Amino acid sequence: MPTVVPVACSEPRCPGYAVHRGKCERHRQTTTERGYGGPHQQARESLGRTLPTPCGYCRVVVWRGELWVAAHVIDGDPAAGWMVAHPICNERHKVR
Repeated sequence: MPTVVPVACSEPRCPGYAVHRGKCERHRQTTTERGYGGPHQQARESLGRTLPTPCGYCRVVVWRGELWVAAHVIDGDPAAGWMVAHPICNERHKVR
């Protein structure tokens, strides 16, 4: 049986082990701290009721049970609204 090698926390000089997306429990942020507070959570809940629906970027249908995100219609501008998107499509279209 293979063993899992613990991965160090991605924060500089942190002795902890990563438990979620490269961060230890101490450095892991809440959704609100990451900028996904109440308005984003409400948009995601509302969009979830529209599934199945096409991805806002690639137009391939996103089905219930599939991974998806509530993406900004205009990157970085929540006032412009939200759309359903595949996580990879959303990452590709983010302004860097």
